[in-house]
Order: sequence, then structure tokens, then C-alpha cells
Amino acid sequence: MTTPPPDNGLPQRLRAQQFIREGEQAVGRAWFRSLTRFLDRVRPAVTRDGGVDVGRVSDFSGFWSDEVDVQVVPVVGTVLGRAWRRVTGAGEPSADTWVSGYLNAAGNRMKNVPDEVYALIVREIETGIRDGASIPEVARAVQAVLTSTATPYWPNRAVTVARTETIGAVNAGVFRAAELDAEQRGDVAPAKVWIATDDKRTRPTHDAADGQRTLLRSPFRVGGASLLFPGDPTGPAAEVINCRCSLLPVVLGEEIDWTNRQFRRTDDGA
Repeated sequence: MTTPPPDNGLPQRLRAQQFIREGEQAVGRAWFRSLTRFLDRVRPAVTRDGGVDVGRVSDFSGFWSDEVDVQVVPVVGTVLGRAWRRVTGAGEPSADTWVSGYLNAAGNRMKNVPDEVYALIVREIETGIRDGASIPEVARAVQAVLTSTATPYWPNRAVTVARTETIGAVNAGVFRAAELDAEQRGDVAPAKVWIATDDKRTRPTHDAADGQRTLLRSPFRVGGASLLFPGDPTGPAAEVINCRCSLLPVVLGEEIDWTNRQFRRTDDGA
């Protein structure tokens, strides 16, 4: 039996997983709290008087958008900022136009929940009609859809949102900070390395990308897709959703292990 070679990147992988896990917990909690507040407003309106008025869901789209912008996106921004400061002390994430654009897009990605809720209600109504259910029975099924803890659906959805948005934010923060760090230090050709999570849950395409090195501003090639960093939201869903990989910048030939520092010092004395 052949002994597998030692994984020299194991400490970095484990630290990255812990950092990302903490971010996922924060984003997941924020998203689920906002979802619960949204559903608690939608439920009595949709199931009023014992019937089901699915059209009322859209009345609360503005409320959900505000929840995302005020409660969820700032948490994603905090996660991104923490990753940024592990790489460099240069610049301020909240004032960076690239970061602002990223967070605005993240918010937009999370604003489709009213459409998702509408589709779930329609599915319950259609199932009830097909099965010959009574109106009270359909209403009870819809009540369950509109209760965040009534079924595993919404807790599982929170996990997917948290994992996807956190990995994107962490690697976006590392990527953007490495760009600024390279500019500050005069590196005209910084690089980056793809670091996969080494377990059986990792996609074969991401496992194959492990250790792939390219110029910082050039995309990785992962399963036929071009990804600027793991979790790049511009990539196909099959290579982005639930990704758990991380990014290792290389500036002036130095691998910046952002998982093992609070921030990168940017002058001789600080």
C-alpha cells in the first residue's frame, strides 16, 4: 500500500476552514433572522381569513430588500474586511470602489427570496389541487412554507446562502487586498494559488485545481470555468455554490498566508 505524500498545506487549510466557518455562522445567522422577520410579515397577509392569497407576497419585497441591505450585506462586508486585513493594512475596505461594487452585487443576489417564496406557495397550491386537498389543508401547508422553522427547507437554505456568500467574500477580500499590496510594494506580476479543501466533499474539479498557480489578475481554470478566485460569483453555479476553497496570494515571490496573521504591516516601523 502506497503512503500518500504529506500535505504541506494542511495547517493553512485548517486555519482557512476555521476562519471561513466563523464567517458562515455570522452570515447565516443574519440571513436567517432577516428571513424570519420577512416570513412573519408575509404569513398573516397571505393566509388571511383561512384562504391563500399568493399575490400578497410581492407587497413585502421592499421589506426584504431593506433587510438584506441593512442587516445582511454589512455582515458580508465585515467578513470581507477581516480577510482583507489579514493580507494588508493598506487602504480601507469600506471606502474601496471595487469592494462597494462587490457588496452591491452580493445584496442583489440575495434579493430573490420573495420570488422563491411565491414559487413555493404556488407549488403547495398545485399539489393540494392535484391531491384533492381542502382549502384549510392547503392553507396549513402554506403556513409551513411561511414559517422559517417549520421544515428543514429554510435552515438548509440559510446554510447554502451563508457558505456561498462567505467563501466569495473571504476570497474577494484576499484578492483585492493582494492587488493593493502588490501595487504598494511595486510587484508588477503578483500571483495566486488555488487551495482546495482536502476531503471527500470537494468537487473533483476543485480538487484538480488544488495548487494551480496563475497571475493575480488572471483567472483560474476550474472545470472549464474561469474564476478570479474561489467562490467568484461571476462563475457558473456548479463551480461556485457551496465552494469551500481558498486563495493564497503571492507578492514579490512571498506566499502571503493570510490565515496566520492579523494584518500585513505596510511600513518599516508599524
